[in-house]
Amino acid sequence: MTFWREKTLQQMTEAEWESLCDGCGLCCQTRVKDEDTGEIALSDVACRYLDLGTHRCGDYANRKRYVPDCVKVTRRRKFSA
Repeated sequence: MTFWREKTLQQMTEAEWESLCDGCGLCCQTRVKDEDTGEIALSDVACRYLDLGTHRCGDYANRKRYVPDCVKVTRRRKFSA
């Protein structure tokens, strides 16, 4: 089933949102906030669990235990750079 063609964003399940990950690793990059402007920029630093060979988390099942602020894409919180 091509759920992304047949469902609205609100109808997608958590598993369906997870399956949309293309492994780019962008969500694993550390962000820095400019204190003066509030602008957020990507740094060249990534989470220690990012596997640079696969662009996947090295311990995905436990990522929230070790990195509490790990980014998770959901219907309520869409990821943007």
